[in-house]
Amino acid sequence: LLVATFAFNMVVSDIVLVSSDVTGPEPCARICYGESGGKWKKNGNYLSIDSSLSACQFARKALVQTTLVNTGDYSQYSGYVGIEQPTFFRYEMYAPGVSAAKANADGYQINWSAAGYTC
Repeated sequence: LLVATFAFNMVVSDIVLVSSDVTGPEPCARICYGESGGKWKKNGNYLSIDSSLSACQFARKALVQTTLVNTGDYSQYSGYVGIEQPTFFRYEMYAPGVSAAKANADGYQINWSAAGYTC
């Protein structure tokens, strides 16, 4: 039992987040990856999709980076991460000629990574 406890206490995080916006204790740093697609919504000239971060178990807002994939000509779209919470974020992109139905049917997807703290 003593050996197991000692070995457990030796585990140290090798993730260091350097950000003035996202701070926390280093042993709790986590990087989480995922993808989201198939649930696009249209609002005016914008398409948006909400993505869950629940499985990442962040204690507070994380840094989120996204990449739009499966759309053919990426250069015609500009997107950004909008609403951010510990459990989800919203990606929005300017796409005046694209309906939500087309984005969903054509498999528009975002790949994302999030870095934050679990405690």
